[in-house]
Amino acid sequence: MPLGDTALRQKIQQQVSTAYLQLGYQPQFVELPSQRRLHLLREGDIEADLFRICQLDDTDPALQVVPVALDKLSLNAYSLSAVTLIDWRERHDLLISHIRGFKMAELQNFSGKRITVANDEQAFGLMLQGRVDIVLEDSRTAESFLDTAPETQVVWQTVADYTICHVVNQSLYPLIPALSEQLALTTEASH
Repeated sequence: MPLGDTALRQKIQQQVSTAYLQLGYQPQFVELPSQRRLHLLREGDIEADLFRICQLDDTDPALQVVPVALDKLSLNAYSLSAVTLIDWRERHDLLISHIRGFKMAELQNFSGKRITVANDEQAFGLMLQGRVDIVLEDSRTAESFLDTAPETQVVWQTVADYTICHVVNQSLYPLIPALSEQLALTTEASH
């Protein structure tokens, strides 16, 4: 999961866990890469994803977003040069990297070449080596990663803000009304 073991993930895991416990279920959480989680969710091999953007494509009949905003994320564009970030969406010469399966970044349209990688170490590593010009990542994950390399001067700009929600597959559709009510209560209590 891109956010790893962060305070945000822990907070949302607590909210979701409390909601399911109130409904008589004992959730188990397994950390998996984003694209793999989405595939397993669609196939019914897992019943829910802790969180994804609420704007997840709703044309997928195998998935349903539980309509309670759990928090917000900001997608940013990161670069080693402020000049690179000027009109970056229109520039054909740029190499732009993000984690494979990272929906917030996948939704972005730009003229440059898209380079997908497995993790932040690869994305930011390519940028630091001068092999990509821009990395698209959520601000919380990027800040956490960049804190490990404080000597590096990285500039950024906000690309888009997204709300995040819990997502379930068809097996849990009957629970959505009660789950929505419980998540609303746990989300309200955590703010």
